[in-house]
Amino acid sequence: MKIALVSPKSPPLSRNVEFQDFLKHSPEMEFYRQYWSGLGSGLLVIGALTPNNVELELIDEGIEEIDFSQGYDLVAITAVTQQANRAYEIARRFREKNIRVVLGGIHATILPDEAKLYADSVVVGEAENLWPKLLDDFRHNRLSPIYASQQEVDLKESPIPRYELLEEKPCKIVWVQATRGCPHDCSFCCASRVYGSKYRHKSIDQVIHEINKIRQIKKHALIGFADDNLLCDKGYSRQLLEKVVGLKIKWIGQSDISVADDNDLLRLVKKSGCVALLIGFESIIEDNLRGLDSSNWKFKHLKNYVEGIRAIQGNGIGIIGTFIVGFDNDDISVFNKLAAFIIDNHLAGAQIAALTPFPHTEVRKNLLTEGRVLNTLWENYTLYDVNIKPKKMSPHELEKGILDTFKKVYSPGAAIEKGSYFKSIFSELHQKPK
Repeated sequence: MKIALVSPKSPPLSRNVEFQDFLKHSPEMEFYRQYWSGLGSGLLVIGALTPNNVELELIDEGIEEIDFSQGYDLVAITAVTQQANRAYEIARRFREKNIRVVLGGIHATILPDEAKLYADSVVVGEAENLWPKLLDDFRHNRLSPIYASQQEVDLKESPIPRYELLEEKPCKIVWVQATRGCPHDCSFCCASRVYGSKYRHKSIDQVIHEINKIRQIKKHALIGFADDNLLCDKGYSRQLLEKVVGLKIKWIGQSDISVADDNDLLRLVKKSGCVALLIGFESIIEDNLRGLDSSNWKFKHLKNYVEGIRAIQGNGIGIIGTFIVGFDNDDISVFNKLAAFIIDNHLAGAQIAALTPFPHTEVRKNLLTEGRVLNTLWENYTLYDVNIKPKKMSPHELEKGILDTFKKVYSPGAAIEKGSYFKSIFSELHQKPK
């Protein structure tokens, strides 16, 4: 049996030609061009769940072409929303050759009725409890149209992803997932609805084994922790990072601002090789954060943003702040305010995204009710393209404001100032007793 595991090509980071030109030519955007990419671990988990006597081919269409003339027995495709239409086109072309196609991933999980129009079968939810059954059914010619997970996966039973499938791929970053679940339930995000609000994690030994496996295959790759919030459970995080220290790796991950409250943990984060943390600030406008999540967590922590940034970066850990613009309280003045906040607080990096009505989110539900979701294709859901009618600006003003903000915070002058700031931080840290 021969199976192709396919990750469809994503559209450009923005469909705006001016934005694409800025991303391509700006030296300050090098991190995005070189590192903020890489294949997620989902297809590698599928590979690990597949018996060794099955021939597997991993195809990352972002870096290689799909050979539709290959005689695969089965093609498994995973996609996020912006990849969905390309996934459907790939599925169509293989099915025209009478090759069976399975669709999975977060978009198919959220919209299985849409996905099943383009595939022989759809995997809804986490694959660990579903893929072995699907393969057995395929062998016996009884493939079901839907395979839906009935219970959350015990991550301690999850296999080590088949990282060896990446051996010939030019990866500068390789992703590890230690945990699943997010307790914050933000209105613009479906993570807690898909993976649950309960924080589940692999064993420490599992994660260490996975990292060691990656280092055997991609010795110099940056490790990316794909968890929605790696440092949410401080006790687990501390135990994990104490083991990571000895591995001598460099890594990036995601957290929330509360990690700043524990300076001992911050020192451990740095000691374990953390280069940067992606932190979701979402907005610096108080009224935007009120009601953004079910417990008002981010609204309550707004007052700690500046002090928290100083504490984290003061330990030599760069912050890549993520922000969303286009909320109902945002007018065109938000862009100057946001640029000033990012520059004044010396953030190592920033992602400025348009409020996007992703499927199965409260944001989409509310904006659809108000008739404010634009009739755009899924490939427009890049986070940097506009898919809504904002309340206090036009779609064009929102798109232009995002690009203008990127140009300010990634300008040569801002880069020089930021470099000087971090140079002083690292100098001070170097002088402190170990």
